[in-house]
Amino acid sequence: MGNYDRMLEFGRRLFLQWDQERMIERCRLRADADYLYLNYLGEPHRVDRATGTVENCALGCAAGPTQALTIYDYLCRAEPLPGMCARRCAANALRHVAQSSPDTVSLHQKWADHFQLHLPALRKALAQTALSPFPQGDAACVFPVFDGFTAVFQFWEGDEEFPPSVRFLWDENTPEYLKYETLYYVMGDFLARLDARIREIEKNA
Repeated sequence: MGNYDRMLEFGRRLFLQWDQERMIERCRLRADADYLYLNYLGEPHRVDRATGTVENCALGCAAGPTQALTIYDYLCRAEPLPGMCARRCAANALRHVAQSSPDTVSLHQKWADHFQLHLPALRKALAQTALSPFPQGDAACVFPVFDGFTAVFQFWEGDEEFPPSVRFLWDENTPEYLKYETLYYVMGDFLARLDARIREIEKNA
């Protein structure tokens, strides 16, 4: 069994131990006798209440491991959701995060170099993905993580002095929604979906 498989099994078992009615109330979920329903990165997902299996309803298949693990982390929490406070910062500047935690700019350098070559399609893809544009960045938007929980994507073009860069900004209340480590899943999932939209836009151009 691989590492993701072990983590998914742990998350699934953890989900089944939690009070699902409390999840529904806390996260304001739509639910029926068989499933809990929620949106992740703007796509509909559902969780089987009997087995804990997570499905991507938009694709009609099981959710990928990072999507499922993010959903388990979001659902399996006791604290009430505080809402967004509208003050944003980098992931390594969130409270309770160790000061030695790295910034994610260098982590996303390959994505930044890639987006530099596809900037017109990137802007169109963000317009399809965004809840709203964001004023800082050469291409930037506010995007939904879960309903009522948003983050910011920023792309900065490179020039002779500086390489292109990708940055994410998180609401200061993010630790009440997801663990710091889970944010890396969200960023990876968002970038992969953004790239898929870019490829589709360029294919149909």
